[in-house]
Amino acid sequence: MMTAVAACLLWAGAACAAVAEPPGAMQIRAPMRARVLVDQVGYDPSAPKHAIVQGFNGDRFTSFRVVDVHTGKVVLQGVPHPAGTVDHWRDWHYWTIDFSAVKTPGRYRVDVSGNVDASSFPFRIARHVLERYTLSNVVYYFKGQRVSGAFDRADAHLKNPIHGGSAYVDLRGGWYAATGDYGVHLSEGNDSSAFVYQEVPLVAWSLIATWRNLAATHDVNFSQYEQRLLDGATYGADFLVRDHVPGGSFYQSIAAPFAGGVASPDRMKSAAVRFINAANTDQNGGQMAGARRMPEVYQVSFRTGGGMAIAALAAASSLPEHGDFTNARYLQTAEAAFGFLQKHNGDLLGGGKPNIVDDYCALRAATELYRATHDETYRKAADAWADRLMARQVAAGSHPGHWRAGDGDAPFFNETDEGLPVVALADYSGITTPARRRKVLGTIRRSLDFELRITGDVDNPFGYARQLVKPGIGTVHITFFLPHDVAGVAPWWQGEDARLASMAAAARVAAPLFADDPVFQAKLQQYAWNQLHWILGRNPYDTCMLIGSGHLNAQYMFLGSWQYTSAPGAIVNGITAGLSGHDDGIAFDLGYAETGKDDDWRWAEQWLPHAAWYLYAVSLPHD
Repeated sequence: MMTAVAACLLWAGAACAAVAEPPGAMQIRAPMRARVLVDQVGYDPSAPKHAIVQGFNGDRFTSFRVVDVHTGKVVLQGVPHPAGTVDHWRDWHYWTIDFSAVKTPGRYRVDVSGNVDASSFPFRIARHVLERYTLSNVVYYFKGQRVSGAFDRADAHLKNPIHGGSAYVDLRGGWYAATGDYGVHLSEGNDSSAFVYQEVPLVAWSLIATWRNLAATHDVNFSQYEQRLLDGATYGADFLVRDHVPGGSFYQSIAAPFAGGVASPDRMKSAAVRFINAANTDQNGGQMAGARRMPEVYQVSFRTGGGMAIAALAAASSLPEHGDFTNARYLQTAEAAFGFLQKHNGDLLGGGKPNIVDDYCALRAATELYRATHDETYRKAADAWADRLMARQVAAGSHPGHWRAGDGDAPFFNETDEGLPVVALADYSGITTPARRRKVLGTIRRSLDFELRITGDVDNPFGYARQLVKPGIGTVHITFFLPHDVAGVAPWWQGEDARLASMAAAARVAAPLFADDPVFQAKLQQYAWNQLHWILGRNPYDTCMLIGSGHLNAQYMFLGSWQYTSAPGAIVNGITAGLSGHDDGIAFDLGYAETGKDDDWRWAEQWLPHAAWYLYAVSLPHD
């Protein structure tokens, strides 16, 4: 049996081995020796608790011990359970450990013994463990991502392209998209498809929704969190008011020039060169060849940020505080933009037809407007958008319960917001009639039954949320990671920590709706925990994706340079499929020196949607 000192030395040696790299290399390597993988932040006392042993063929583990790291006392022991392998995940073999019986608050580690010994990173057991030890950092991250300095001064006097540059607008505020992108985007992605990713409005709404969730606990320990959340929420609402196009929707994006297709080394010196961007604008602000030149190209549709912007503003109108603008102005702006998009959304769509992203974003907007006004006009609008969304659920065939992305048979899958259809429907269920609510809950149940089924139908010791996808070449199938060749995404594929956090949020927001089925509720809570555990270190690379927590945090490199230093409280893009161009295998943080490409960002850049979804998911009830 290992002593406490030996176990700590063993863990330290494993960690050092993982970061002992050639000079100039800073990447996290795939573990080459056995590891005990845990949530490196910790576990709630009443929550299920599992560790995963990752080893190799020939490794044998005959016992485990949960050790109090302060006293060295063994508080639980048993035998690891073999869990097989995961297809195409290198040559790793897995065992699982259930230590749910340990409920006493404290700091612990998990040791395993056999023909190979290993030990986990130390972790906490504490009430509200993720809220207590991570939410403060995430809120600070959003404050650090606020546009400031030369960028903010430039954004206060931007040429208005809708009027041919003859007028100027004040678009101060907002958040930088990522720690490697100083743009301010309501959304990114392909606006003619369902691969559209919510950004600044999602952050504003997440801050408000998180404030609501924490305030509802009436826990004095959250009082200062609540003040900082309100500050961030009103800051975001103020930006959205400025970003509103009078008589229209919202400006899509603010960007800065690039040099030679990559960020200029003196970008900060040229911060004053900023422009209002659009999907058909090139990297230096000019119109692309063959691009639409109508003024509407600079305005967002429901799916490209308008729906979530309206939802955030409507929700902000009911906050106990406001920023530069009044609560009444927040609501006035939301109502004006919603009225415009209800009539003209189709005019702003790259593909010409609404898809599932329009449905759930418009539903979020209408639901929040009804909550703020109790105007039946908005409830009727919410009914209509909910019906459109629910009609996209596939009831029969090989994968009943999944969503269609558009009018065809292609399934809906999304790198950041895959949980948003359920989140939108769950919130809507609180404003609709009892008869319609039963229909909504049936739709949510079928969706989450599908998610639980595809996640559990193969060896999957981590409980990683698998997904139904359609690659660019091939047929519809279930996989762990996004294929790299999906039409409408390629070549923009990356880690999916936002997707995982959004699925955790979907499971948590739905669980209270099924109080008559405690077994289903427990499955949803376990599913949610599994996604958060993956982000916080219980993953094959033993790396905590939340910068500043746990260990082995990935550092974002840009073409071999570390100029875009990682920010505490940020969450990196995360783990992807391997580099075969398909959706099998597994890869993380390979680095420019290894790939010879600017691929570092795919794994290690920090992006707003990851932290926004994590913040909201962690704040939801989960006892």
